[in-house]
Amino acid sequence: MRRGVMTCTLIIICFLASIQTAYAKTNPDPYRVILTLLTPKIQEQLDIYYKDKLNEKPTFAPFLDPLNVLVGYQDSHIIVNVTVSPYIGPHLDVGTDFISFMIDNMGTVEVIGFEHLKDFELPPNWNHIIKNEKGVGKTNEER
Repeated sequence: MRRGVMTCTLIIICFLASIQTAYAKTNPDPYRVILTLLTPKIQEQLDIYYKDKLNEKPTFAPFLDPLNVLVGYQDSHIIVNVTVSPYIGPHLDVGTDFISFMIDNMGTVEVIGFEHLKDFELPPNWNHIIKNEKGVGKTNEER
């Protein structure tokens, strides 16, 4: 009996020792922190720009490629330039936008520039969200 308990205990210990812990790898990229903190301001700018163009508010992925974030450090502030591709529905890109922020040493974030760079054509089954003929999703020939 004692030998069976010892064998069972040894098997359980070996089994538990062989289990590998699965965990999500963290991204040590500092741009991820910047994007996370700027997400509400980025979304606010997208809402403002697209409100007259679309019936739905586009969103964006706050885990952008680091090449889309440029950071300039000054003595009294930080300038952050972000290029975003807002989308609607199942990740249908509606455009590309460039937004510049100034963050002062007290943490105050100010939008210092917004530039719409490009429109993307939407599939025909999504044209119902376009508010006007000159809105997002129309090709130059359709405008």
